[in-house]
Amino acid sequence: RFMSASIEYRLENIQIFNVSSNASNSIGIERGTRTKSAITTSLIYDTRDNPFLTHRGTRIVLTPYVAGGFLGGNTQIFGFDLEGSQYFHLPYDMILLFNGEIAGVDTWGNGDRVPIFDRLFLGGANNLRGFEFRQVGPKDAWGEPVGGSRLSRATIELTYPITEKGRGAFFYDVGIVDAQAFRVGGRAASDFGLGLRLDLPIGRLRLDYGIPINTGGNNSNKGRFNFNVGYQF
Repeated sequence: RFMSASIEYRLENIQIFNVSSNASNSIGIERGTRTKSAITTSLIYDTRDNPFLTHRGTRIVLTPYVAGGFLGGNTQIFGFDLEGSQYFHLPYDMILLFNGEIAGVDTWGNGDRVPIFDRLFLGGANNLRGFEFRQVGPKDAWGEPVGGSRLSRATIELTYPITEKGRGAFFYDVGIVDAQAFRVGGRAASDFGLGLRLDLPIGRLRLDYGIPINTGGNNSNKGRFNFNVGYQF
């Protein structure tokens, strides 16, 4: 009763246009139209006691996918994403969360490259909260993020009650995005910070302020506010 599975077929026509003439070759080469025909499967194991405010339980999601080849289209890639969360209910209604993710994407067969819209990025409200959205990872000569082919990250977060409708949070995030798929290495970026979890009439909201510890070599060390819908990370 804790397991579920799904399969999805998606056909997309993707056009990238109005690319600046000053853009680097890494971005300029993406100009044009691609057809992507892909099958994605998901296997989910979920024992959480509550999907909105989880006190205890485990959630693991494995998502492999493949595009091109026998499916058609001119985007020929394969990859996977594995994400897991473990929740512990501590005294005084504190909740300790361990969350981690690994992912990879690469070409196969006659695939020429992994398009920028299928590459992996970190940074923002849902992973490394001390950095701008998608700013962690490889960048071109102009400092624009171009994504990578391997991702690994982890989060530790402790929340505690402040009021009936609000919780405070302490967190630590760390992650790596590498240009080469399935390679161990790269420069890690990390942050720590404070947050608020608010249960409002309009819905559950999450506010976080993250401060970089390690910038990954190509990011600002200034802190950032993040706002997101959803009570938990």
